[in-house]
Amino acid sequence: MAFGLALLAILVLVLYATWESDALTLKVGQIADRTLKAPRTATFVSETRTEAKRQEAYDDVRNIVLRTDPAVAPNQTAALRQALTAIDTVRSDRNQERTRAVDRIRGTVEGLTAEEAQAILSLSDESWARVRSEAERLLDTALMNQIRAEDVAEVKEQMLSRASLFLSNPERQLAAALSRPFVQANVHVDEERTQAAREAAAQAVEPVYVTVQEGEVIVRDGDPVTREAMEKLEYFELLSPSETWDQFFGVVSLLLLLTSALVLYLYRVAPADWQARHLILVGLVILVPVVVGRFVLGHPDLRYMFPAAAAAMLLAILIDFQIAAVIGGVIGLYLGIISGTSYEIAFITFVASVAGSAVIWRADRTMTFLWAGGAVALATGASATLFALVSGNLDMMRFGSLMVDGAVNGALAASLTFLSFSLFGRVFGITTHLQLLELAHPNQPLLYRLAREAPGTYHHSIVVSNLAESAVEVVGGDPLFARVAVLYHDIGKVLRPSFFVENQANRANVHEALDPRTSARIIQEHVSDGVRLARKARLPQPIIDVIQQHHGTTLIKYFYNRALNSGEDVEESEFRYPGPRPQTREAGIIMLADSVEAAVRAAAQAGRLFEEGAEGNGTGGERRTGKLAEIVDSVIRERLDDGQLDECDLTLKQIELVRQTFISILEGIYHPRIEYPELKRVAGTSLAPEATATEAPS
Repeated sequence: MAFGLALLAILVLVLYATWESDALTLKVGQIADRTLKAPRTATFVSETRTEAKRQEAYDDVRNIVLRTDPAVAPNQTAALRQALTAIDTVRSDRNQERTRAVDRIRGTVEGLTAEEAQAILSLSDESWARVRSEAERLLDTALMNQIRAEDVAEVKEQMLSRASLFLSNPERQLAAALSRPFVQANVHVDEERTQAAREAAAQAVEPVYVTVQEGEVIVRDGDPVTREAMEKLEYFELLSPSETWDQFFGVVSLLLLLTSALVLYLYRVAPADWQARHLILVGLVILVPVVVGRFVLGHPDLRYMFPAAAAAMLLAILIDFQIAAVIGGVIGLYLGIISGTSYEIAFITFVASVAGSAVIWRADRTMTFLWAGGAVALATGASATLFALVSGNLDMMRFGSLMVDGAVNGALAASLTFLSFSLFGRVFGITTHLQLLELAHPNQPLLYRLAREAPGTYHHSIVVSNLAESAVEVVGGDPLFARVAVLYHDIGKVLRPSFFVENQANRANVHEALDPRTSARIIQEHVSDGVRLARKARLPQPIIDVIQQHHGTTLIKYFYNRALNSGEDVEESEFRYPGPRPQTREAGIIMLADSVEAAVRAAAQAGRLFEEGAEGNGTGGERRTGKLAEIVDSVIRERLDDGQLDECDLTLKQIELVRQTFISILEGIYHPRIEYPELKRVAGTSLAPEATATEAPS
């Protein structure tokens, strides 16, 4: 609740501070509700007057350059004569059907009606000769004049009025109908030269300067606002966008609803181990782009370059992809609300955030940041292009501009994420995958020291890390974190390595000379020593937590039993680790992996891990590993009965998956081997090639 109230309060304060409620709102043609005067004397170029002068010069008809086509007249005249000759042929064929003859005549002249074709067939030879001659004359007369493309229709309409009055009215109509289709423009506008002439005329117009005196009335109360008056008002910055208090309260209400939905979502899905710093991180990555967007998104040239997706990408690295995707959508809605309820901004921000977060989630290489930036660029450019297409404002130049804006957005988002994720991770105590990969390198000072000073513990940590990594993966945890945390879980043993059996090799056990309480205390202290070394090395807090929790409050049974057998009064609490118990799935699985590996290794060293088959004699019989599963089951059951897993969120079903994973891996590590037979060498002979080439499987 406090998180939501703080987030909403900051957003409302920023909105209030930038709200322009007293702005003057005027449009061209609107009646002014007050008299406005120039605040100072100024001379400036009037774009309105200059544009009007240039448009006037551009539209001057004297700029039109015509080009005559001399081939039009002879070509069209020949085409008409060819059509008339074809009609002569049809008229002379007396044996054909009337309908067929009509269709043939109509096919020779475009646009000729069936009635006109019938009339042509019905004409006498003398009348047809007059119609034919008049049609040729009409076309020749029309083509003697200049005809532009826009004048063709008018010339065709005038053909009937130009026909000879010595012909009968039907003859005049037929002559006009025959000649009309062959009227064609014989002059054309030279587009290139005309355009050049128009542009030259427009460019020749000098800018028109306007001088306004201080106190001069720009627009009077009750007068309509002209374009020139609007230009002066804009020059003196007397106009600004309209923002009323009603709109302010509406925007605040939308912010309230959205913030309430965000708080409800975080309450329902946020992990139980989230602390205040996680909420502060989420609030910060929301506030920064929203506050900056309030100032930036008002500029059309910058809105597609604004890298809001960087906030979601940062959360994807530091927390989780699901949280990042939702927060990306929330940021988009916030930006859409404060930028004038822009659906476009909200959509583009959400799509870009999801694209970038999906690629960069659990990034394990710096190259991933480059790919994530590419995903943001592609998502932004594609979304903006589709919006431009929907609005009908898309051309090649606009497309190229949007793609460049998207590329800038992606580059900024990737750069900001790369430069900030490490800083935010350290400030808020969150370990990133890149940081984990760096910590897993054997050249890390603590790991290098562990491998040199406590090699048995180092080997044990390697085996346990394989167990924990695989088991955490099957239950949906963070396998990389589990692997790295295990590498450091026993780091405290480097201070007194010889007190731990895996480092004693063939040396005497130093605990034989110590009393049980002292031995137990030394064993317990490897946890506190490890925490101290980890903090000195500035390891991430989650790894330090695993060091503290990997033994929980388990009982050091070996020395506890020794103390009991000695007959002393023994407090069980003296022989238990200080804890706390594991608090996360990863820590719980690491505890089980640590205990299981130690128990199985001890059984293997004692020769109790394998059983001989019924016919086994130790050399050729079948060997079974049923003991391994029994040991794993025993260790897990003991930890459950002792309540060591009560405070982590492992379910019984997940524990069963963990058990199966442990058995599968340990069977591969401790698989039985057959003994290699000794080869008998015969005096004076060498080993047979077959003998030397054959090896028993390992």
